[in-house]
Amino acid sequence: MPGPVLLTAVVFVVLAVLFALATLHRLVDDDGSIGAAVFFAAMAVACAAPALGLSGRRPWAPVAAYVPSGLLATASLGTFGAITLVGLGLLAWVLWALNARASRDWLAGPRRPR
Repeated sequence: MPGPVLLTAVVFVVLAVLFALATLHRLVDDDGSIGAAVFFAAMAVACAAPALGLSGRRPWAPVAAYVPSGLLATASLGTFGAITLVGLGLLAWVLWALNARASRDWLAGPRRPR
């Protein structure tokens, strides 16, 4: 697995774990809303999908990585907060890392000789 793909998969695993912990926190907290818990659970799944896809060498994995990084990049554009900066950085990384030649060749799978 090329380095950029490995790092991207690790980042999405970390994000999935963080969103899963946020889901649990919202469910356990007395003031936590069910809507926030559902949102965090959806983001945990959205971040776990590209991590699993990249580690499984699936051809759809780059598209699955663009979705949560794009969502994080546009999450708070109205207030342009820290989550927007993280999202924009993640989106830039994903676009660069998964479009590098080594990553594209690796995700395309083994070539069969003709």
